This record gives sequence, C-alpha cells and structure tokens, in this order.
Amino acid sequence: MAEDTLEGDVENIRMSIGSHLEELRRRVIYSLIAVVCCFVLCWFFKIEILDIAKNPHKIAMSKANLSTELQVLSYQEGFYAYMKLCFITAMFLAYPFMIYQIWRFVSVGLYKKEQRYILLYLPVSYVAFVVGGLFGYFLLIPFGLQFLIGILGPGIQPIITMEQYVSFVFMLTVALGLVFQLPLVMMMLSKIGFIAPEKFIAWRKYAILVIFIIAAVVTPPDPFTQTMTAIPMIVLYELGILIARPSKRGFIFLGTIVGVGGFTLFAILFYLTNKSGEIKLVNTQGEVQFLYPGVAEKINPAKLTHLKRDIIIKTGYGGKTVFSIKKGVKLGIDAHTEVQFLDPCKLRLKTGQILITIVESSAPMEIDTPNGMVRTNKGMLNIQARELVTIVTAVKGDATLLLEGEEKKLLEGRQHKMSIGGEPVDIGAIINWSEGVLTGDGKKD
Repeated sequence: MAEDTLEGDVENIRMSIGSHLEELRRRVIYSLIAVVCCFVLCWFFKIEILDIAKNPHKIAMSKANLSTELQVLSYQEGFYAYMKLCFITAMFLAYPFMIYQIWRFVSVGLYKKEQRYILLYLPVSYVAFVVGGLFGYFLLIPFGLQFLIGILGPGIQPIITMEQYVSFVFMLTVALGLVFQLPLVMMMLSKIGFIAPEKFIAWRKYAILVIFIIAAVVTPPDPFTQTMTAIPMIVLYELGILIARPSKRGFIFLGTIVGVGGFTLFAILFYLTNKSGEIKLVNTQGEVQFLYPGVAEKINPAKLTHLKRDIIIKTGYGGKTVFSIKKGVKLGIDAHTEVQFLDPCKLRLKTGQILITIVESSAPMEIDTPNGMVRTNKGMLNIQARELVTIVTAVKGDATLLLEGEEKKLLEGRQHKMSIGGEPVDIGAIINWSEGVLTGDGKKD
C-alpha cells in the first residue's frame, strides 16, 4: 500500500515537471514570435535604423574631416549586415515582452516577498540596460572611433565596412548594457545571502583587474576605449558595494571615484574635441571649398574651426579665407586659388595668390609652387602662382628661393619671377624673324 502511494507521488511530480516544461515551451514560443514580428517591422525601416546606428560614425568621421559613408566589399555583405542590424534591433524592442514572459514563468514558484523583489528588479534592470546602451551610443563609441581614426595620421583614407561597423557598435552597446547590471547583481547576491557585502570590499583590487581585462575584451585594442569602459565599470562596482551596505565612508569613496573619473573623461573629451594640429580657420567668405585627397564629399566650412593636414582649399569667385597655421604664422588666400596644407610648416600652392605673414617661427615655412620652392623664417611674402611663372615679392623680411637645385636670396622690397626651363618667350616672333633672316641670306626660296 505504501509502495502504491509512493509511486503515485512520483507520478504527480513527473506531471508537475511536465507541466512546467510545457509552460516554458509556451513562453519561449511567445518570445520568438515577438522577436520575429519585431524583425519584420525593423526590416521595413532598415534604412532609417542604419542612419540612427551610423550617428557615432558620422560624428567621429566629421571631426576628422573624412567621408562618413560606409563601404561594402561584396554583394551579399550588405544583406547580411542588414539582417544582423534588424535582428539585434528586434531583440531590443522585444526585450520588455521577453522579460514579461520570464516573469510569468518564474512567478508561480515564488513567495510573495520574492515576487516583490523580482518585480522591482526587472524594470530597474531594463532601465540599467538602456542607460548602458545609451552611454556607449552617445559617449564611448563616437569618441572611441574618433581616437582610433585620429591616430592614423595624414594621407590615410580608412575603409569602414558596413558589416564591421554594425558588429562593432552593437557588440559594445549590448556589452555595456550588461555591464550596467553589475550593481543590481551585487545587490541581489547580498540580499539572498550568497555573498556578504564585506567580500565585495575585500575583492576590490581583484575586481578592478578583472574589470580592465573585461574592458580589453569587449572594446577595440586601444587604451583610450578600454579606459573609458573600465572607469564606469569601477564606479558601478563601488555603487554595488554602497547599495549592498550603505555607509558614509562608502558615499565619500564613491563620490571621489566619480569626481576623479568624471574629470579624467572630461579632460580626454576636451582634448579630442579641441585638438587639431596647428591649422586653424580664422575667417572665410565667398566661394570656398574644403576637400581631402580621395574624398569626393565637400566639407561644410560652417562646421570647421580646425583642420588636419592634407586638406585642400579651393577659392572661387569672390572667395577669400585666412588661416592661422601655427603660432605667429598667418596665411591669407585670395580668390581663384588652390592651396594644400602638407603640414603646419609646409604648403603647396598649385595656382592663385597667397599672402603669408610670419611674426615668429621656430622652423622655416616652405611653400612649394609649380615653378620652385620658397622658404622663409620671418616677414611677409606675396606669392602668385601662374601657369608658367611664379612671382614672389618680399614685402617684409628676406626669403630663399629654390629653383632647379639652386638657391637664390630674395631681399626685402624685391620681387623675383621663378620659371622652370627659362623665361617664357614669344616663339612666333622668333620664327618670323628667323624666316626673314634666312630669306635675306638667299637660303630660302
């Protein structure tokens, strides 16, 4: 009789487990249907979603005065990238519904007190996930990309593919969303008595080491992005300690970390947003174009205050502009002129007229022209580059002219015409004269 009762209890337990598995299957199916529906919706708006996802890329490339377009290296790459973009976006959109399904599954097995904890934890978890994603989207990704682009230097045109960018952005966004769950996880572990708050304090130095390792794994291999990821994680760890065991000392310690970390990030961001080499746009008017070699897209002068090397300036009708190349050096560019900044100490005047003024310069300024090079340390020079001749006028100070391997000194108040292969002449007049001479000698019919 007892054996029959035991067998009946086992059978009831099996039925209970089966019903739970059936409930789990139903909740998973509901979640998958939600993801598929969101995916289909995202597919219809994939262009708009990509435009939103590209904003960090646009910010970084615009700061570097480079093209903001993404590239594809094969026909199918764009399709796969859109699939990935829409799937990850669908997961974001369906996340609240999926959380609700998880709640419906686990709530039946919880006590009232545990249900209250979960009901509080899930919404806060979602908010923390969104805040982490927004931190990456608005702060970490654009400035991380700007740092990575900035270290390339002049003369390098990066090729950023669509698939690489989508993977990079959403990997960091999801990773940061999960990282921002850290205080909540620490709170839950301490509330259920699994880990005492004192353990978190004792493990602080090991936690910082692990945080930097995690930051190195989820970010590109550069110290700037790794540090920008690690600092918020350290703050979140200290916040988790404070939530698990509130104390006055904890508040002071956390405030110190937030203050130092915030100041460090602000200093880094200020440096990135204000650095530019030494080429600064002072004034511009009329028709002026700003271009980089190999980039078809024009740069909006209204968005420029500083410029990088290799930039090309073209002025049209009525176009004039003034630059501060470096300390004590100013450059004025006249209409119908094309100039390229090779670096703060070297220019290439292709055509047109410039006026360069040097109050002080530790290194000589070099101006490369179609007909020779001009070098000067101090003074004011007016240089006109024409098709066959370059006219250099030393308004103030001296200059050195380099033409066909020879150097010539140009004194203040003097002007010199540089031309390769000699001075231009009227070939037609010489031909007419030679024909007359030959006819007079009787050597020509």
